[in-house]
Amino acid sequence: MSDNEFDPARRRMLMRLGLAAGAVYSAPVLMSLGTARASSVSFSAPVRRARPVQRAAPPPPPRPEIVVSAPDAAAIDAISAEGYELLSRASIAATVSELARFVVPANLTIDEARVQINGLVPAAIFDINAIYRPEEMPCGDDSCAAFDLIGWKSAAHGCPADTVIGMIDTTVNGDHAALADVPVETFPVIAEGRLPGGAVHGTAVAILMAGRADTRTPGLLSGARIIAAEAFHKDASGNDAADTFDVVRALDEMVTRDISVVNLSFTGPDNAVLKTIVDAALAKDMILVAAAGNAGPNADPLFPAAYEGVVAVTAVDSQSRVYRRANVGDHVDFAAPGVQLWTAASVSGGRYRSGTSYAAPFVSAALAAARASSPDANSADLIDALAQGVVDLGEPGRDATFGWGLVQAPAICNAEGAARLIPAGG
Repeated sequence: MSDNEFDPARRRMLMRLGLAAGAVYSAPVLMSLGTARASSVSFSAPVRRARPVQRAAPPPPPRPEIVVSAPDAAAIDAISAEGYELLSRASIAATVSELARFVVPANLTIDEARVQINGLVPAAIFDINAIYRPEEMPCGDDSCAAFDLIGWKSAAHGCPADTVIGMIDTTVNGDHAALADVPVETFPVIAEGRLPGGAVHGTAVAILMAGRADTRTPGLLSGARIIAAEAFHKDASGNDAADTFDVVRALDEMVTRDISVVNLSFTGPDNAVLKTIVDAALAKDMILVAAAGNAGPNADPLFPAAYEGVVAVTAVDSQSRVYRRANVGDHVDFAAPGVQLWTAASVSGGRYRSGTSYAAPFVSAALAAARASSPDANSADLIDALAQGVVDLGEPGRDATFGWGLVQAPAICNAEGAARLIPAGG
């Protein structure tokens, strides 16, 4: 039988072998395909990534606050009805007006709000609810002879009795040893819902003016009566701050109580509503003494010191050199010690500090003593008399750095036979 001859039995055998061979050789192919598929899943498929953390969007910045002085309560209500959120309101006796804090609606800019309110209440005085801060700087432990510098060694024993000084500041710690038996009246003037400010600055200023003579932090007029409006609250950062609304209410209370000399150891921006109450106080012959500010010699003027009629005070060191951070300008009236000055701490003892905040009380004390000795003299005459007795510093005459010069203890404090202001404690 030839090779090409058909053999059905052989064919059946070959078919079985072929099928078997196909099965044997197909297995690796199928396996490799399966392996390749598995590999593609392991290395070629998209890599799973961790889901991004969904972070909450930051809250929108708070809408700006404005302060409005209006002629009557109906005007405040009318503004509120236009969508301005009313935060606080008060009646101001000194200007016979209504004062209010508003939040500007979200769809309005400040300029648009100004136009709308002026159109709604033409007599309204509108401004940003500006923030004011104490003017102080911590210092090193250097000695200070501030009282000697201005001839006030024993002036507290000779100043007139019944001297009263008002102050608008932070909280005053009336339990401080240096204020024991000193007549200090305090009243809070901060809007509802706010935390009171710290006691460091206000306590130091009060004691500098009236602290007991037998303590480590004696006052210029030991035993003088202090009327303190606590107008500062803690802001969101924990710092002491007072806004226009609270400062205006504090100053209005001083006018209502007929306090003739008020110390303002704080600064901030110009403000139309603040200026209104300042003008009203000056019109009643009140003496307002303010810190010139610590923004530096190239800075713009700060307020209320830069308002016309307010007595602005800069700070000098024990060598009569101007404080390097002090503001300058034609509005500066006097210089006083305020660099590395020994001041009271808020609880007990004292510390060294610098700033025009601590210079202003020297001028306030001098003018309060002068007013107590001459209650019928007008403010301008008392200020002029103090200017006549200064030690001229810098350029001859008045200048933008030192004003008239370094204030000295008023003559009445050293006059024989003057009514005595007996230091508390002896």
